[in-house]
Amino acid sequence: MKDFPFVWTEQTPLSTELSRPIDYISVMLLNSWLMQVTLWRSDGTGIRVHSEMIHVAERTEVGVLHFSFASEFSPEELFAKIEPTFGLRIAVFKLIIAESGANVESGLILAADSGDEIVIVANAFPCRLAIRGVPSILSSFEPEYPLDEYTRALIS
Repeated sequence: MKDFPFVWTEQTPLSTELSRPIDYISVMLLNSWLMQVTLWRSDGTGIRVHSEMIHVAERTEVGVLHFSFASEFSPEELFAKIEPTFGLRIAVFKLIIAESGANVESGLILAADSGDEIVIVANAFPCRLAIRGVPSILSSFEPEYPLDEYTRALIS
């Protein structure tokens, strides 16, 4: 099996950054398609998430999540309220899809102690995202694969 992990090029472990409490989320839309999500923290920094396609077999592409630091937002971003429970401790899980002999890290679950969850996963449409658990984002939740086909693993 070939592995395609999340893309993160910073020094600090991604697990450390993603498990920090978040205050709100912003999203970038293009023609009503969700292109990126940013998880904002109380210190004004955030983690930006987007999906890029990788070839795992002939005529088969799968979305892998890419992460980067964010310190400014653009005027095109829309802000969404999240449950206050995400401002406390967060458990972070990755969603891995097995496709054509490859394991691809295609999704993320942020779980608050209250049981609230935010799911961010590659969309059924290439290079887009699907998000669930943020009621103020009015987009349809269309993951690339049904959620029960992903393996859920604690991020380390």
